[in-house]
Amino acid sequence: MREIKFRAKRIYSGEWVYGQLVIPHIERVRILPDGTIKTIGPQKDAAIYNDLIDPQDPWKTVDPDTIGQFTGLTDRNGEEIYEGDIFTVKGKHPRVVLWDKMRWALMPTEYFHDEIFWVMNLQHPGVDWWEEFADEFEVIGNIFDNPELIPATDK
Repeated sequence: MREIKFRAKRIYSGEWVYGQLVIPHIERVRILPDGTIKTIGPQKDAAIYNDLIDPQDPWKTVDPDTIGQFTGLTDRNGEEIYEGDIFTVKGKHPRVVLWDKMRWALMPTEYFHDEIFWVMNLQHPGVDWWEEFADEFEVIGNIFDNPELIPATDK
């Protein structure tokens, strides 16, 4: 059974935070870092969790577009693999890690922006494939910090 956790970029600082995804109300999405208290009562005023008001608070307001879930897998260097990561196999064939319906999928970077080829090129490797090539995966970046790793389209 894999560990369920998320990562996202903080809105105010741009730093990556890791932990539990929390949506206390519609306007904000937050990551609660691992090891902190995970409950708040309904009587709590949401404003006290605003990073600008109390930077010492453990709740981290994040950009919802950068949220990625942990796959439960690591690369050959022990780096955790998240949605949105870009990795190579044997230093070649860069792929973007995605969630497709009920399972993890991989998209070749050359088709990442191309909606026409999205479904045709989405790959759903089985557990055997991940195990066979586990010592050859290497995370080289992610789609948020390293967009230059994904070829631009003519659109």
